[in-house]
Amino acid sequence: MVGLFSSRALYVVALQLLITVAIALVLMVSKGGETAVSAFLGGAIGFVPAWIYVRKMVSAKGGDPQTLLRAQYKAEFYKFAATALLFALTFVLFRDVSALALFMTYLATLAVYWVALVMC
Repeated sequence: MVGLFSSRALYVVALQLLITVAIALVLMVSKGGETAVSAFLGGAIGFVPAWIYVRKMVSAKGGDPQTLLRAQYKAEFYKFAATALLFALTFVLFRDVSALALFMTYLATLAVYWVALVMC
């Protein structure tokens, strides 16, 4: 079960990364480097916590429901904390961030979850 979960979950993270890079490249050509970096940061805020979640769930030991539920809560906490930290760091360290590019790419990475649900 863990192998199937990890391969599908990593596929979603890979799609999020692919979407992020595609949007950043399009914006690099059309709007310039600052907007492209903002878009990449927004996408990274989406896919890095997702990757952390997958790593925490794959490393969960035991197959009983209580253990898996505890692992789920832990992984969600780490994902939420990473997301909040990455947003905070982005706005503190990158003063000239394009908020529109950042949030739109972040939302695009979240939309990948819905696409993955339809595909599975």
